[in-house]
Amino acid sequence: MLSAPDRRQAESAEVPGRPRRRHRRLLVALATVLVLVVGAAGGIAWYFSGVALAVDHSESYPVRVLATPGSAGSGGQATVRLPRNRETAEAGLLGLAWAGGYGRVGPVVAADPGSVTRAFTPVTGGVPAVGTRVRIDSFANTGDPRTSLGLDFSEVRIPGPLGALPSWFVPVDPAPGTPAASGAGRTWVVFLHGHDSHRQESLRYLTAWHALGLPVLVPDYRDDLGAPASPDGWHHLGDTEWQDADAAVRWAHDHGAQGVVLAGWSMGGAIALQTAHRSALPGMIRGLLLDSPVVDWRDVFARQGADRGLPGPEITLAEWTLQWRAGISLDRLDWASRAKELRVPTLIFHSDSDDYVPDGPALRLATARPDLVTLVRIPGARHTLEWNVDPQRYEATERAWLGKLLPAA
Repeated sequence: MLSAPDRRQAESAEVPGRPRRRHRRLLVALATVLVLVVGAAGGIAWYFSGVALAVDHSESYPVRVLATPGSAGSGGQATVRLPRNRETAEAGLLGLAWAGGYGRVGPVVAADPGSVTRAFTPVTGGVPAVGTRVRIDSFANTGDPRTSLGLDFSEVRIPGPLGALPSWFVPVDPAPGTPAASGAGRTWVVFLHGHDSHRQESLRYLTAWHALGLPVLVPDYRDDLGAPASPDGWHHLGDTEWQDADAAVRWAHDHGAQGVVLAGWSMGGAIALQTAHRSALPGMIRGLLLDSPVVDWRDVFARQGADRGLPGPEITLAEWTLQWRAGISLDRLDWASRAKELRVPTLIFHSDSDDYVPDGPALRLATARPDLVTLVRIPGARHTLEWNVDPQRYEATERAWLGKLLPAA
């Protein structure tokens, strides 16, 4: 009989590949972990890219009215008290929207750690009752140019590459006959709203442009409510939407405009920059008026990704995924890098307080092209709220710039 040590030696001799099998199991485990990590990274990149591409016109009312200490019928200023957060405590003139009503909120008149009380002016629906769910609205206006501002306008439909684009045309005068009667021979403003927004974004600017004698065309573009959908159902961040803006430029040309200023807000700024470069009628575009524009989408994704706790390589993977999914070129949309290709005078309003579209790329564009770009930074304004924070400075700057650009407008 074999002793115990001899038996163990014999058993070892019968399985000479055991260390090799352990090595293989370790490699399989490591490969499995790697596949899981890569899969998770890919899933996060897919989700994050989808957030940028998704079309979402849903409306939410995230806070409830806590109190209405004053009322419009009490002989004094109506007020509304709201839970305190960065939206409800925002500086400037803003809107307050709820299902069935709208009003304007002005300065904060009282505050404590949990709430703010603001001056309130009803527009429709009176004063919201305590407990009503509401949201802060940056437009500070609702309705259309006539109901909100008393400006005559026409509903027009612009032929676009994917179908008709519902639009507002605001003439200089209450013109008899066709819209062209009060637009012929003039430079127009063509207003391009932001991501998942709509034509009402233009309302807080129309009165100033009207006073300057500028007809204004406010088109919807693909994926807006009531406008044609993109074939894939996604936003393309300006890389295809510019074609609809160009259709609006052509409509203006065909109805008597001698030139246009493209006014672009947020993603609308990216659309305006693309239109100015790729338009079939480049000579029609006299200038760009941009508010909180996306000058470089990668910079936006870096900020948004960091806010979500994503590491740099994951954000880069999401950018690659987005470009592959939607056929978008982020290089083509990067005007900080393409500054030398800018062709027309450009006025940019932005703020170092913008936590959605950082102002760094706009600053780089202005630094690279001081011959064409005027950058006006309004402190304390979050995204597209420069007018709301300081409307007097905003409109005075706008008047001076347009006066030099269009002395005969």
